[in-house]
This record gives sequence, structure tokens and C-alpha cells, in this order.
Amino acid sequence: MMDGLLAIRVIDILDIVLVSFVIYWILLFIRGTRAVQIVFGLLILMVLYVTFKKAELLTFQWLLGTFLENLLVVVVVIFQSEIRRALAKIGQWRLWGTTYFIPDPDVISEIVKCAFHFSKLRIGAIFLFERDIGLQDYIEHGKKIDAVFSTELAEAIFCVNSPIHDGAAVIRGNRIEAAGIILPIPPPSVETKWMGTRHRAAFGASADTDAVAVVISEERGNVTVFHNRVIMRAESPEELYHLLGNIFRQERGQEKIV
Repeated sequence: MMDGLLAIRVIDILDIVLVSFVIYWILLFIRGTRAVQIVFGLLILMVLYVTFKKAELLTFQWLLGTFLENLLVVVVVIFQSEIRRALAKIGQWRLWGTTYFIPDPDVISEIVKCAFHFSKLRIGAIFLFERDIGLQDYIEHGKKIDAVFSTELAEAIFCVNSPIHDGAAVIRGNRIEAAGIILPIPPPSVETKWMGTRHRAAFGASADTDAVAVVISEERGNVTVFHNRVIMRAESPEELYHLLGNIFRQERGQEKIV
């Protein structure tokens, strides 16, 4: 009897811990996004429903009750982009390792040199590094390149006279896989309200996938890295090399660059 009670208590504790972990993970996942305001809005509606029910305001109670009865459908419709991103993140959890496309150190150095070369010339560009979540959906809407990365090739792609200079270039490993890719623009949020179109597109791509985006501003020459909803400004080639090196080394399980 005592053993049965102890087993139930252990299961109950495990249940609470798992639910708490899931709620914590969801809160971390939606932190800083418009989903937070939507969640608060739904919570307010639930509180109003309970209040109207106690006050016996039948019309309001029926109206909110009808809405909340279809809450699952409403949540799926409203949070479809967040749900899609969460499922993609869960899909990254592999039992037998990962398949990240990681550029060689020499290629990272070339990309860093190219980024600050573009910065001086005020050439706007987006370099999108593919990792575990495939970017084939983006690649299919661009121009196939499939060539080893070089500053000369990148300059030919992003120079003003190039017909594909406005889009992003996807880098898979050491190669530019495709260019001229028009990335979708995410809806306004706390993070993107100060950004221009190019930066918002890069932020959206790096938020919806696990890609790393390096953006060079055409107007100011700023070099910015977007990764997992984190925005990092690189003020020098050394700083950009350290940022990219640390991100990719973490994926390999290696120590950070100090």
C-alpha cells in the first residue's frame, strides 16, 4: 500500500516537472514576439468569461463561451508560424547526431573579408548560412549558383548592375548554393520595429529556421548577425570572425573562441 502511494507521488512529481518544463520552454520560445501579447489577450478573455459567468451576464457569457469552445482552432490559426517553427526546432533533436553545414575556417575568413569589403563600398547583402533545417524552399525560388564562396563571386552577385543583387545568397557549407532569393518579410514585432526591409527579412529567416544570417547595410554599412532571434552587431572583421566562429564551434561541440 505504501509502495503504491510512493509510486503515485513520484509519478505526480514527474508529471508536474514535465508540464513545468514544457510551459517554461514555450515561454522562452515566444519571449519578445507578438505571440506574448496574443497570449495575454486570450488570458484576459478567459478571465472575462469567468467574471461574466459569475455575474450571470448571459449574452456576454454565450458570446465568449462560443469563442473559447473553438479555442484550439483559433490557437492553430493565430500561432501557425510559431507552431511551425516549434515543430522544426523539435525536429532538430536527433538521436544519432546532426548534419550541420559548417564552413571551413578559411571560408569564414573569406566571408568576413567580403562583408567588410561590402561595408566600405556600401553594398547591401544577405548571406544566409544553411545548417540543420534545410533551406531548399528558399533555394528553389532563387538562381542556382553552386560555386565555392569567394569575394569576387559575391561581389558579382550583389553589385548594383546584377539582376539578382536584391535577394539573399544561401551558403551551404563552403559553397554559395543559390542567390537572388527574396525572403518573406515577417510581421512587425518588438525586435523588428527599427529594422529596414533587408534586416527584417534576414531576422525572419533566422527566426523561422536555425540559419545564421549576416547582413550588410547598404545605407550605413553596418554588419549584423542574426541567429536564433538574437541580433549581434559586428564592428570589425575580428569581431565578426569571433561571432561566426563561436556559433559554428558550439554546433560542433567545440570550445568558444575567447
